[in-house]
Formats: sequence, C-alpha cells, structure tokens
Amino acid sequence: MLFLSIGAQGSSVVDLQQKLNTLRFPCGREDGFYGPATESAVIAFQKSHNIVYDGIAGPETLISLDMYTDEEIKAAKEDHPVYNALKSMTTQKVSALFSQAPVRTIDAHFPIVKEALVAHQLTDIRSVVFALSAISAVSASFNVHEEAVTRFNTSPGGLPFDLYDNRRDIGNSGHPDGERFKSRGYCIFRGRFQYEKLSTMVGIGKQLLEQPEQVMKVSMASKILAILISDQEKNIKCALLQNNLKLAYQILTKDLEGFDRFRATYRKGMLLWG
Repeated sequence: MLFLSIGAQGSSVVDLQQKLNTLRFPCGREDGFYGPATESAVIAFQKSHNIVYDGIAGPETLISLDMYTDEEIKAAKEDHPVYNALKSMTTQKVSALFSQAPVRTIDAHFPIVKEALVAHQLTDIRSVVFALSAISAVSASFNVHEEAVTRFNTSPGGLPFDLYDNRRDIGNSGHPDGERFKSRGYCIFRGRFQYEKLSTMVGIGKQLLEQPEQVMKVSMASKILAILISDQEKNIKCALLQNNLKLAYQILTKDLEGFDRFRATYRKGMLLWG
C-alpha cells in the first residue's frame, strides 16, 4: 500500500523516513515504524511545500517527495476508499444524507455533480462529504437552489431583493441587481462581483452577468460548486482537519447562512464514511 499514516510499519516506512532525513526534515531513527516523530516530520514537509498538513503520506505528499511517479500514484488512488471515495459513492449512499430528497432527483442530479468533482480532482472523502454538505445547506431536495424573498433581502412592501440592490460590497449598483444576482445554485453566493468572477472561472466570459439564470442548470451549478471548492481546497481542508467547520464553510460561502444544516450533514457523512 503506497499511502502511509501513523501506525504503519515496514519497508515503505523506512523509505519514507530515509527520504525525510535526506531532505532535512528529521524524523529520527529509520526504524520502519510510522510514529509521532515521522508524522511530525511529514507535517513539517507538507507545510514547507504548501500541502494540506494532515501528517499522512498521501498522493500529493509522496509526489512532492519524489518517491513515486504520477502513474503509480494514480493507479494506487483508483480503488482507494479514502482518496477515491467518489468512485463508490452511489445514489443510495447520497440518499442517507438527503432524507427529504426523492431518489429520482438524486439519480438525475448526482452523476452531474460527480462529473464536476472528478473534473477538479475532488474525489477524496473529505472533499466529497464537504461538497454534499454544501448542497444540503441550501437544498434538502438535491434540486438547484434559488434564493427566496425574506425580511433579510426585501424591505416591507418593497420590490423583491431591494435590500441587495445597492450593496456595494457585493458589486451591486441599483435595481434590479438585487434580484438578478441573488443566490442560486448548489451553494451560497450572490452579487455582481461573484457572478462576474465565477463566469470567468467557468470560462464563459461574462455570460453569467448577462444571463445569471444559467446557474439554475444542474450542470452549471455543479461546475461552480466544484470550482469554488477547488479554488480554496487547501484552506478548506486545513480548517476541516482542525474541526473548524464554521471556518471551512465561510471560506466557501463568505456567509453563515445554512451553516447548521451544513454542519449536521458533514458530521453525519464523516461518521458514515470517514
């Protein structure tokens, strides 16, 4: 088994320890036991190379250590229950997190979400559960979310979303920006600035500024969710490793709306599969 963590033993651990010592990330005796000293050396190496510092000699760490080729790592990840958790993720499993969602909706939409996550190499268990939890924060039905009128976005007797119309902090400059750039999709984001940024990141110029309703398509909502997670993957995972779910969620959404649902789903998902 290529990937190593605390408690592992054998010649592969010796190879790792030799590599760490050679690179001046001392782990002590090269005794073939992955103990606290080896874990600490791995964490130091990960921090030095801007890798998620989980203390596990996983795919990115082993590639950075130049211990295996990209092809060897890819082959090892293929059937790995943690690093390719998405491969075995089924409609039935997803349904366990979305008890209110019709199975036919998950059947129709999850393959599209899965394709987007694979495209951005978000196949490990934390990424998958995080993505599903972000969806649950805005949609119990697994349908694409569209923000509804509330007292927080619409004044008494006012036009829908008029409280967003002049929100300079999110790039809006007057009516009808509030309603045009309300939150849509599979996670929370709103405002002209975000729509413009995401349109560029998706690679479609300024189409989302001109046709913001495109985000209501499952394919577009899935792409945007995957792009947002991928863009902040390291920061999100570091927050998750510290069990700081609030920070991880805020990194993605810049908001705490829906956080309680996100937290409950993430904890349940990691309990079931993590």
